[in-house]
Amino acid sequence: MATHGEIAIAPHRFAYGFYRQVWWNWLIGTAFFCGGLGAGLFLVSLATGEPAGMIAGWLLVTVGKNTAHLFYLGRPERFWRAAMRPDRSWIARGIWATGFFAVAGFLSFAPHVFGPAWQLSGAAGAAVQWVAAISALFIMFYDGFVMNSSGAIPFWNSALLPLLVLMYASLGGTTLSLLLRAVTGGGQEYMAWLGLQEKWLLGGNAALLGAYLYRMSRWQPAARETVRLLVRGRFAWAFVGLVLAIGLGTTLLLTFAAERFRSEALLPVIAACELTGDFTLLIVWLKSGLFSPQTAPHPLSTSSKQEPA
Repeated sequence: MATHGEIAIAPHRFAYGFYRQVWWNWLIGTAFFCGGLGAGLFLVSLATGEPAGMIAGWLLVTVGKNTAHLFYLGRPERFWRAAMRPDRSWIARGIWATGFFAVAGFLSFAPHVFGPAWQLSGAAGAAVQWVAAISALFIMFYDGFVMNSSGAIPFWNSALLPLLVLMYASLGGTTLSLLLRAVTGGGQEYMAWLGLQEKWLLGGNAALLGAYLYRMSRWQPAARETVRLLVRGRFAWAFVGLVLAIGLGTTLLLTFAAERFRSEALLPVIAACELTGDFTLLIVWLKSGLFSPQTAPHPLSTSSKQEPA
């Protein structure tokens, strides 16, 4: 065995262990959060005819998501290159969906802001709303496919990830819609239905998170190590404390309390707890992503093979 200083080096290869991805940071997490939350809020508001929610959701996507992405890129003037090849790239598909959403979403709520002159009649109006709805739905889940397409990080390689992202976007949109209705006083006839939907989504997200972690705990070593980091390691305080205890547990208890005591004063607290869990989940999912251990032939082994016997 050859030595390099005081470190023993195997003659045939070298290896190094897990290391975290550091390129996708809080700006990407913020973009994912604003995109999913805004699209979810817009879709719920479009389905229930609530203009304030449509406007707020549209702003979260077009301003919040896009601004975070542009700051992350560092060279905003080159963003158009990321839109190339939507037939191969989930990032490119997301850019196109966001563009369609920006136009169709604006035209969907424009009559409520600028007056009847902006109203599209007949098939044109219906087509615009369908484009807005489909592009919003796409924005709600495509970030999961963006992460899933990174094959080097086993913890993200699950068919459950896009579904998890979609479920959390739906939950965030429902929660924020309830809060906006309480503040503006609009769309009160849907409050009971949205409250019930919120409870089902909280339970469904908890079950889906459990299934995801169970699957990853029996997957590749890097995925198992990520589960350990989330449950009892470096990120346990954020995942267990903020995502599970605050984002799911406390939110669910407060929704029952708000229903029991008929108190809309709890809705801001419910929204704060739930959205804290949403945002934290995306951040820890990004930060805890581990690359698999890598091995490669050691150059000493190559040179030793070339020496004459």
